[in-house]
Amino acid sequence: MASVTTTTSSKPPVQQRGTFSKKFNLNYFLQDNISGSRGLLIWVSILAIVTVGLLVQQFNNAPGRTWVIFGVWAVAVLGTVVGELFTLHIGATRWLKENMFNNVSNSLMTLFLGLFVAIIGSGLWSWGVANATFDPALTHPDVRTFDGASWGVLWGARKLLLTGLLEPEHNGRVIQWTLTILGLWALSFIGTRESTRETGWGTWVRRIANVGWVLSPFISYIFLAGLEYTEPFIDTRRFILGTVLVVAVMAILWFFKVIQLNPMTTAMWVLAWPAAYLLWRGITLVSHNAEIFTPIDVDRWGGLLLTVIFAIFVNILSFPIGILLALGRRADVQGIPYWILWPIAIALTAWGLYTSTFGNCIGTPSFLCENVNLWATSRNTVEQIIAFWPLLIPLATWAFLRSFDGNFLQAFSVLFIEIIRGVPLITLLFMAIIMAPFFLPEDSQGLSNFWAVIVGYTIFSSSYMAELVRGGLQAIPKGQYEAADSLGINTLQKYRFIILPQALRILIPPLAGAVIGTFKSSSLVALVGMIDLVGSTKAIIANSQWLGLRTELYVFMFVLYFLVSSIVSWYSRRLEDQAGLGVR
Repeated sequence: MASVTTTTSSKPPVQQRGTFSKKFNLNYFLQDNISGSRGLLIWVSILAIVTVGLLVQQFNNAPGRTWVIFGVWAVAVLGTVVGELFTLHIGATRWLKENMFNNVSNSLMTLFLGLFVAIIGSGLWSWGVANATFDPALTHPDVRTFDGASWGVLWGARKLLLTGLLEPEHNGRVIQWTLTILGLWALSFIGTRESTRETGWGTWVRRIANVGWVLSPFISYIFLAGLEYTEPFIDTRRFILGTVLVVAVMAILWFFKVIQLNPMTTAMWVLAWPAAYLLWRGITLVSHNAEIFTPIDVDRWGGLLLTVIFAIFVNILSFPIGILLALGRRADVQGIPYWILWPIAIALTAWGLYTSTFGNCIGTPSFLCENVNLWATSRNTVEQIIAFWPLLIPLATWAFLRSFDGNFLQAFSVLFIEIIRGVPLITLLFMAIIMAPFFLPEDSQGLSNFWAVIVGYTIFSSSYMAELVRGGLQAIPKGQYEAADSLGINTLQKYRFIILPQALRILIPPLAGAVIGTFKSSSLVALVGMIDLVGSTKAIIANSQWLGLRTELYVFMFVLYFLVSSIVSWYSRRLEDQAGLGVR
């Protein structure tokens, strides 16, 4: 009869709580934390010497504070050691062991950082609070205390910091605009909360907020720039041109089956521009008669107001342009055939050589030829070579066909993005101000520096925004494109309903970074003569009343930029959580 033998697996003995750990070995402990290698020994020795030296110095300079820090550190180390050796860990000691006292090096580093932070914090407290003054009357160099901050400059120069050179009578409109934007943000925040998202009133809150954000550019313009009424009440040219453009957009969207039309929606599209135009002109007329929203010179904007306006306007304008550029860069459309491009290129080359290089304008209309003979007026070999510039046309045509296969849309998008990204922002800002008059009619009043900088800044930001959007488009799996094609929908429908919604969801983190970057880099407009927050700070420092108060103003700017960046980052993370980004 066969016997069955059963074996039971032996389990390691469980360490009883409150007894000394049998796993602890002093030699292994020293080898792991101090003497394991020459580099580790040197590092721990240097760290111990520096920490002890700093501790002794602080005992001499601030004994009370140092005893508190050292006592807290010693108690934490003792609790961690006892919890580890006698398996008496509680939640606090376990966290300390895992994050701050998991080895000798980190334990010393914790004490060193505690002392260092205490030194910095004590100095900041003494300068910023204990020895500081807050009265604007005590900011003059004759009565100022130099051992503490003079925070009174922030209140005394609040006008320059907030609105720059803007006339004081317009401060009420700036406050109303600020409250309007904050109210829209509050509605968006409430409408997207988890507790209100599925309720009926939450849906209405979101709709009101969405309509408000769509109208916010016009509301901002009315409050901050004002309305100027000009005769006649209805400009026939603008009225007809706007209606034609809206109807054309409607026809294109209907042709590509992006929208569906019925008598009601068709009437809404056709009447959209006339109704909006008449409403705008009516508001302008009422404002003119009642003198409510009088025009404001936008070049008078300054301070924090100008910085915020730049960040908002540039991001709103550059985002759709960036989407179009990204789609254009990925566009796979039929290019211009070579048998069309080459005859045009040869004809342009011959015309350039005939009229420009050799200056022969016989039989050429005057508006096409300025009778300039570059070859005859050349003074050296370099200018003679430049005189034959029309020969570059065939070379450019060959490069265009070879690189883009005649795809003009893709070529324009790629060249625009790469050229603009290769140029510094400050160069574009100067070029926008200098070259803006060349693109305006001769009888125009010119373009203000603000709008010229907005154009240059938008062009720069849109090139980077295009690359962000392109990254989002490339992150979409290829199967999504193939599934969209299998449904038989056209390209516009594919991107509108399937691709772009997924890509924009992925783009929430980099878009938040772009918004923060735009807000911070808007300080460069101070280099082109505009008084934003940084420019206002320079003007305040140069004032005899606040001469030399740089540190207080720079600390204020640091805190302000940090708070705005933190709020945008927090809101971005909130949108990521709501969109389920990173959740599979």
